[in-house]
Amino acid sequence: MKIVFFGYDYTLDIAQRLIADGHEIMRIYTFPCDNAFAFNTQLYEFAKHFNIEISESEIKEHNIDALLSNECEMFICAGYPHKIPFIDNEKSYAINIHPTILPRVRGIMPLPYVIMKENEAAGFTVHKLTSEFDSGDIIYSQAIPIDKTTDVETLAARIAIQAPDAISNIISNIEKLWKNSQPQNEAESSSYGVPSEEMRSINWDDGVDKILLKSRAFGRYGVTATITNDMGQAQNLAIFQLSAWEEDHGYEAGKLLRSSSREIIMSIKGGFACLKEFQVIE
Repeated sequence: MKIVFFGYDYTLDIAQRLIADGHEIMRIYTFPCDNAFAFNTQLYEFAKHFNIEISESEIKEHNIDALLSNECEMFICAGYPHKIPFIDNEKSYAINIHPTILPRVRGIMPLPYVIMKENEAAGFTVHKLTSEFDSGDIIYSQAIPIDKTTDVETLAARIAIQAPDAISNIISNIEKLWKNSQPQNEAESSSYGVPSEEMRSINWDDGVDKILLKSRAFGRYGVTATITNDMGQAQNLAIFQLSAWEEDHGYEAGKLLRSSSREIIMSIKGGFACLKEFQVIE
């Protein structure tokens, strides 16, 4: 099958599976990445190796028309932030993979919300592309049970591992699955925007459970917090890894107890926190 792929390094495994299954990737669309939390360097290497044209330019209607005229049979979107123009389903299939169980937790950065607010939405959904983000008829969904120890990296990894097989099977049975797709129940839908700074911010009065929840929800994306030393000097930190535990103490929440280049120990409500990986926010 002749396919156009939209994605970045996180979804590269899907593109690799397409080639392994014998499909032709006609073109790849990606987007400018910060190379801190989102990358596309491996995708570029992949495209170069297989001599696939790749672009960071936002796809436009005339690009769709040109691809269809070159007999594109399927458009697969896997982590592309731009709205893809209308694609005539009489001419080509067009699907998107969204990392939640739709219609729950629609939006561009859903995993922190899954961990913090909607555990039951953990998993991924493959749906038809439509004029509205994350709203097309559902072709396939796969739940991934999570618990109080699951962090955003673990959930993302489990989705990344399982998605290539799912896409491979969907393509093999696309005609049947397309015909039997089911509309999303709008009455059960939920949508979220990009997480706010407040959502990512730690208050030392939050307590152990809430601090650990935020840390799990953002992981390497980082939570933020302010620490103040005994001289009243304050610093804002981005924290990428921490541990916290319950323990009785007589300190005021937010007291800096120990600071070194490798760890910071803070008193928190009902216990302590050890900041293990962090950087100062200038």
